[in-house]
Amino acid sequence: MRSPIVSAAVALVLGASLVGCSNNQAAVCGSVDKFKTSVDDVKKVDVTSSTGVSDLQNGLATVETNLAQVKTDAKSDFSSQLGAVDTSLNTLKTSLTTAKSDPSGASLTAAAAATRAFGGAVDALTTSIKSTC
Repeated sequence: MRSPIVSAAVALVLGASLVGCSNNQAAVCGSVDKFKTSVDDVKKVDVTSSTGVSDLQNGLATVETNLAQVKTDAKSDFSSQLGAVDTSLNTLKTSLTTAKSDPSGASLTAAAAATRAFGGAVDALTTSIKSTC
């Protein structure tokens, strides 16, 4: 039989660890919502307009800021999904730079494909995080 002091100490330690987990989870759940909203805003950009590629690049700056917060809040969780988002985001940025300097059919097609790949990586990340919220 445990003494009341040992039982109280165990309860305190377990309770504190659960509260810490809950706060970290709440932070990542909130930051992924903001990240997803910024991605959704980028999806609304009309890339066929005269400022479309520039608008997309500007929107991606906000996406990157919000992604950095998700990484901070997620700590080491979701590392494979975050890596996929990073890789696809870098590919997208490169394809947009190319499309901006040489707006040909091929470069715009490559940018569209990179955008779809990025969207898939974002969906996988947000689904994984939201399943824990």
